[in-house]
Amino acid sequence: MTESRVHHYRFAHRVLAGAALDFGPRMLDTPPAHGVQQSLVAMWNGFGESLPLEDRLPSDGLSGRILDHAGHRLLLVTLPAPAASAEAYFAAVVLPRGVSTCRFLTLEYSVSPIDGTSGTVLGEWSSEGHHNLGQGPEPMPDLFLEAIGRLLEPAQTRKTRGLFRRR
Repeated sequence: MTESRVHHYRFAHRVLAGAALDFGPRMLDTPPAHGVQQSLVAMWNGFGESLPLEDRLPSDGLSGRILDHAGHRLLLVTLPAPAASAEAYFAAVVLPRGVSTCRFLTLEYSVSPIDGTSGTVLGEWSSEGHHNLGQGPEPMPDLFLEAIGRLLEPAQTRKTRGLFRRR
């Protein structure tokens, strides 16, 4: 199994997650004067400068946009293509409707330890650490946004699947 690349993994899971948890809603108030894209590339390159030269990666494919989805404000970040488990396709800084703190969600590349098939995992970073939220959708932005919308639905409106169903 391929090891996660330091630059890719730490940028999503430490740099972006840390910014989301530290600055939260301020990241979503007003786009940076020089744009979200340029800010992300500057963060990526700045973080890369702290790494040994052999661990640095180009920012190819890195992009972001601030948008509203299902009543929630968010920064959707598309990361360079993942190459190993736990590297993220996407990350989102999400300010749920009616809440004053942000959540940080990821859609991560995964490989089944049983049969080696690839897939995705929905993850979340909080002050307590990383949480695996289960299988994710195909790695497409709209499907990631839909998964976020479902995750943030009030519990009483979610449809229960499986053995026990509400009547």
